[in-house]
Amino acid sequence: MSVDQTNNTAAEVLELDAQNRLRALDLSSFIVEAPAGAGKTELLTQRYLKLLQTVNAPEEIIAITFTNKAAAEMRLRILDSLLKADSKEIPTQAHKQITYDLSLKALQQSSQKNWQLIENPSRLRIFTIDSLCAHLARQMPLMSRFGAQPQVTTDAGVLYAQAAEQALALVNGTEHGDLVKTALRYVDNDTNQLKNLLIKMLEKRDQWLHHAQHEVDAEQLQQTLRYLVEQELQVAAHAVPFRLQHLLMPTARFAASNLPCDHPVALLVDWETPLAQKQEALPMWCALAELLLTASGEPRKEGGLNVKIGFPATDEGRAQKSALMEIIHAVEDVPALYRVKSLPDLSNENTSWQIITTLSKLLTLAVAELWLVFQRAGEVDFVEIAQRATHALSDHFGEPTELALKLDYQIQHLLVDEFQDTSPSQVALIEQLTLGWQFDDGRTLFAVGDPMQSIYRFRKANVGLFIDAAVNGIGNIYLERLQLYRNNRSCPAIIDWINQTFAPIFPMQDEVTQGAIHYRPFIATRQEMPEAGVEVHPLIKQADENYEAAAQREAEAVIRIIQQERSHHPAQKIAVLVRSKKHLSHLVSRLRRDHQDIPFQAVDIEALEGRQIVQDLLSLMHALHHRADRVHWLAILRAPWCGLTLHDLYELAGRDHHRTVWSLMQDNDIVSQLSVDGQARLLHIREVLAEAYASQGRMSVSRWIRGVWLMLNGTDCLWDAADVVDVQAFFACLDGLDRSNQFSPERMESEITKLFAAPDSHGEHLQMMTIHKSKGLEFDTVILLGLGAPTGGNNTDKPLVLWEEVKTSDSHELLAAPYIPKGSRDKDKVSPYDYLESREKARDANESARVLYVAATRVERKLHLFGIANQNAKGEISPNKNTYLDLLWPSVASVFESDPQLASEQQALDDIANFTPQLVRLVQPAVPLPLQANQAATSYAKPNVKPSYHSSLDADTGTLAHRYMELIAQQGVSHWTTARLATLAPAMQHWLRQRGHASAASNEAAAAVQRILQQTLNSADGQWVLQARPDAESELGITRSQQDAVKSYVIDRTFVEDGIRWIIDYKSVILATDMAESELKAVAAQYKAQLENYAMLFAHETYPIKKAILFLSIGKLVMI
Repeated sequence: MSVDQTNNTAAEVLELDAQNRLRALDLSSFIVEAPAGAGKTELLTQRYLKLLQTVNAPEEIIAITFTNKAAAEMRLRILDSLLKADSKEIPTQAHKQITYDLSLKALQQSSQKNWQLIENPSRLRIFTIDSLCAHLARQMPLMSRFGAQPQVTTDAGVLYAQAAEQALALVNGTEHGDLVKTALRYVDNDTNQLKNLLIKMLEKRDQWLHHAQHEVDAEQLQQTLRYLVEQELQVAAHAVPFRLQHLLMPTARFAASNLPCDHPVALLVDWETPLAQKQEALPMWCALAELLLTASGEPRKEGGLNVKIGFPATDEGRAQKSALMEIIHAVEDVPALYRVKSLPDLSNENTSWQIITTLSKLLTLAVAELWLVFQRAGEVDFVEIAQRATHALSDHFGEPTELALKLDYQIQHLLVDEFQDTSPSQVALIEQLTLGWQFDDGRTLFAVGDPMQSIYRFRKANVGLFIDAAVNGIGNIYLERLQLYRNNRSCPAIIDWINQTFAPIFPMQDEVTQGAIHYRPFIATRQEMPEAGVEVHPLIKQADENYEAAAQREAEAVIRIIQQERSHHPAQKIAVLVRSKKHLSHLVSRLRRDHQDIPFQAVDIEALEGRQIVQDLLSLMHALHHRADRVHWLAILRAPWCGLTLHDLYELAGRDHHRTVWSLMQDNDIVSQLSVDGQARLLHIREVLAEAYASQGRMSVSRWIRGVWLMLNGTDCLWDAADVVDVQAFFACLDGLDRSNQFSPERMESEITKLFAAPDSHGEHLQMMTIHKSKGLEFDTVILLGLGAPTGGNNTDKPLVLWEEVKTSDSHELLAAPYIPKGSRDKDKVSPYDYLESREKARDANESARVLYVAATRVERKLHLFGIANQNAKGEISPNKNTYLDLLWPSVASVFESDPQLASEQQALDDIANFTPQLVRLVQPAVPLPLQANQAATSYAKPNVKPSYHSSLDADTGTLAHRYMELIAQQGVSHWTTARLATLAPAMQHWLRQRGHASAASNEAAAAVQRILQQTLNSADGQWVLQARPDAESELGITRSQQDAVKSYVIDRTFVEDGIRWIIDYKSVILATDMAESELKAVAAQYKAQLENYAMLFAHETYPIKKAILFLSIGKLVMI
């Protein structure tokens, strides 16, 4: 039940809301409109709990939603409700009490039927639409044509490209050659263009394949198009009725008589009868629109009525102009009149109709080739799984399959969340699942959603399906319409602003074919909060300023608001929302560069390829594969693991531009020209790369590049946890290409562009994302950034064929139009393709208002609006067309026009051109990696004894621990976080395997080393030993000649503190953490002779000496 709020008080509307919520729990079929913040998930939970009381098994209830997150949340809500009821946690809130009572009764049913729901939550059948399709396809592998269930590909684009290439390769075949040749001729033999068009169409084949399989009836297409044109002309006739046309005729004839014959308005020179609402009258309607409206669709102003439009500067011209201005003011629906200019001329369209058949057949052929590609790859996309699910439910004749009949018996209740985002194919799936249902047979369908939040047209979501279901039901099922009105999320000040602002932005009424939804106001139920409300921050782009400069000012203004909000409310969650990812670029770069004290999470915003650590890895990959790639070679010498200065880079490669950088690195004469520091760094990387080239081809590419990176001390270049995740993503991508034999440096770089950098784990209080990503979330404060930014559009992404289902007065008809190649387009003529495209743009415009509504309704307390408007030379202020600021302009224009301070603000921002990045490099890259060979502690007294190739695992574990202890002491304890230690496992395992140990043993030993290092770093004794001191030494090598031998010793750690020489030896032996002090001293005593030898090495000093053992596994220092 719904109500017009204008005739009811808030209390009455809230009472109706409560009644509708209770009604929604009845065992009937409903479609529920639930606005943002209405508690939709709670209602779904209550409905599910109520249904559990009525079924014989929980599997008889199926709930469908669209994302894994939403499915997980629904499952968690239901289980949490059951658990609270089971533990008798009685709530105090009224709506929670309803949930509690329903949960108690559901538990009683569970107990009586022995469901054991709490112990077996998997019995709750909650699916995403994709997982449901996969589930159905698995049930009937033969009907779904899958057999064994294939994997879902992570990169369907490659498979689409293969299918398109194979389809076009049939050009020389006998069966399909003529078809492909005809299609190629149509696009001027541009094979790449046709291939790209096919790829785009294959990606969305679920949206058109059922249309492409129909025979094209040119006469029917003409009639359907004529019907649409004449419907539009009827609307235009209401905007300019007969009475107004009669008044207009003399002025129109006057203007036309003063214009050349080829002027559009000249057609009105003999106009004497009202315009017919027929296709044949379209040119006259276009001439009328040209006379009354500007090129952008605005009513002409008096200044625009000049000699160019037929009004000379004469007395009669001025009189006629005055008469025309009165008529222009009387036009009631300007957009309707303007739309006639986008209507198609149907003359000479036979060629277009004929090519549709050819293109449709080619598309069908490409789909068949795609199926063969899927079979060879053993992978499919989500579209294929959804289509196979449909095949599993009905045969070629549309009859239900055995599975459909089985499900018809099993499924008693179906719940569909976010129904406003369904596509035609998904609604068809619901119809198939409920095909055998009869009225009043006890089975129910429950659909819930908010048509004002339908924002996924790019996934073919059609909000018109929601409207149609509310009126006509779904399949054989009638749905009772219920509407909710309360908003439990936002403060009253926010809700009042949203209701006032969006009512005029949305269309005046619902319209199924145009995806138009009128605004449904709602009521705030929260108490008002301090500082709550909406704040507009106007920024003006001066006439001589470019948009990028203004966007920089906008970003800095946003940062000031973030700082202000954080200082006033430190614990709050802030979100910065944008229409397009690119609108965050200035803000993110400024925060990264100048405000590193503000952590933030950018969800799928920052490209992985933009992270420095990944850029260095890409350079390493390119350099290793192409020795002549000078740019990437210089990049790896500049990277932190080498860190040559610009001066040293010039000395190495600045004079000789012919030899490769690798060749120059082998020239010792050139290397000697570098600084001492530069020579050490270069020799280190030269040694590592020489070893790398020696092992090239002996292992997989992924393992090879990873090994080189580890030997270059790559792990020491990971500055934070996000770097760790980014590197893992890089190597995961590399591993995937390597395993599938698809690796090449160019392909790897292409794949990396599709990935995003990991968000900062500490930035959860400030999140940045697109508005689409924010759907379903809520924040204390929301900042809408870039409201005035143009989106740029994508005019190149045009479908090969456009189809549209049209509801005429007595039937449903199909309309189609082919893509028109660039060389065949007539700019002065509107083609059927142009017309269908304009209808799509109108639907996009309707959706834009809904996207903006979604953004505004994410907020609880404070909404900040940021937008850039333009100021021309006359001082007039206006927004860019087709932007969110353009939509909001009636509400915010006064703020922009009345704030001269901001309008004239010119902030002195640093130009990016003046920014010089600082050289970042490791402190001591010349020190060998802890995993490289170490000749210390070798005795030269027995030269004839060969070292064992396979050393003891315990000894190697100890050596590994010692080398990392040395590195920790050099770099400082504070630099060795838990996150950094976690990244060392691959390097440790690799080193141990090189020492001859099995993989399993190496993995176990590496984990042990990580544990003892972590224990040492966490202990007070360990931190004291490792802390920085003047003249402290780690792994100090001392050589002494003793009798007939030369002996070398390595002292793990020594330093002087408070006038005492400390000599400390590390032991990695595993000890129990609860060992008694006496037991520890007994173990330490075993090493007394070793430490006495070390003490003798310092006998020449005057300091007293203290000797101790640091047991790494327990972090205890024991004196000897």
